[in-house]
Amino acid sequence: MTDPDPPATRYAEDMSSEELRPETEQGARPDHWPERWTVDAIEDTPRGPVARLERPDGETVDVPAHHLPDGVREGDLLAVQDGPDGVIFRALPQETQERREHAQAKLDALNARQAPPTNEQGEIDL
Repeated sequence: MTDPDPPATRYAEDMSSEELRPETEQGARPDHWPERWTVDAIEDTPRGPVARLERPDGETVDVPAHHLPDGVREGDLLAVQDGPDGVIFRALPQETQERREHAQAKLDALNARQAPPTNEQGEIDL
């Protein structure tokens, strides 16, 4: 029998503050963490700051921002692990930096391309 509510889909409403905790220990190896989520946005709400996290499948989950490690900002990658003490979020600064550098390189390459050919009136020729 399958679990009708697997841990990866219950974060939005069902998690108590005891179940969510930031992980800041440097000793844990991130490759043992099963999922990497992206901080899509951090927004102020009447209940306080909330982080919208994007899972690998594209779904988003809202989590109170105080459950995330200090210094997390939009675009950061987080390692997410569900364990016996609740969900642990761990910042992945090296992977985040590599992802940002890769995205910047792609943007630079796009910007360096030649402009499309135009005619005498400045209109693009197709």
